[in-house]
Amino acid sequence: MQEIYFYFDDSGVLHPSNDTGIFVYAGYVFLSKSDKESAKRKYRSLVKKIQMSLNTMDELKACKLKNSHKRALFNVLKAYESMSLIVRIEHVYESILSDIKSICRYKDYILKLLIKEVLKACIRSDKISSMESVRIYINIDEQLRSTNGIYNLEDTIYEELKHGIVNYNYGKVHEPIFYGDVEVKVKYCESKHDYLIQASDILANRIFTSYRDEEVELRNLDNHKRLIFP
Repeated sequence: MQEIYFYFDDSGVLHPSNDTGIFVYAGYVFLSKSDKESAKRKYRSLVKKIQMSLNTMDELKACKLKNSHKRALFNVLKAYESMSLIVRIEHVYESILSDIKSICRYKDYILKLLIKEVLKACIRSDKISSMESVRIYINIDEQLRSTNGIYNLEDTIYEELKHGIVNYNYGKVHEPIFYGDVEVKVKYCESKHDYLIQASDILANRIFTSYRDEEVELRNLDNHKRLIFP
């Protein structure tokens, strides 16, 4: 069975009070357990060195680090596949932003679309097969999980990947993208216990900073899939 591992963190606040006007999800995808473990070892090794230089054992959060340390932590994983999703808050319906459960539901929706687009890109490039069974692990930094949707994130991702979806409002049918068995496991993680969630924090902060400070070069990334909403 194919095994695929996603890691995500966010940056910014999905709310009209966000002065930058941008909300970001970003993270990494690994197409094998060995790649995932290799990336974790590399990142953990660098974290330990930086912690030693700073005389701390605290988690290395992007918002508290010097640019040189953030750059080093980003570079150690830049050869791996990464992804981001940028939300332009001014274009999001007010009815979504006025209710916390609707915000959470919208986050689930856009995250599902990002995952689907990354998987479709991997299929097109023959990195994974749509005909073989697949187990997908989705690891997300802890957040409010209450929504006003019918399904939770795990269920809705499974349904779309395995069975497709019919959009009755627009008369469109989205075909499934996997035709073997599909398993989806979503886990909400404490970043202090997960190095690849920490790495996703560094990446998300880098992309958010590129918009906040108008430094376009920070988001000129190799091996990267980017979506913009709406």
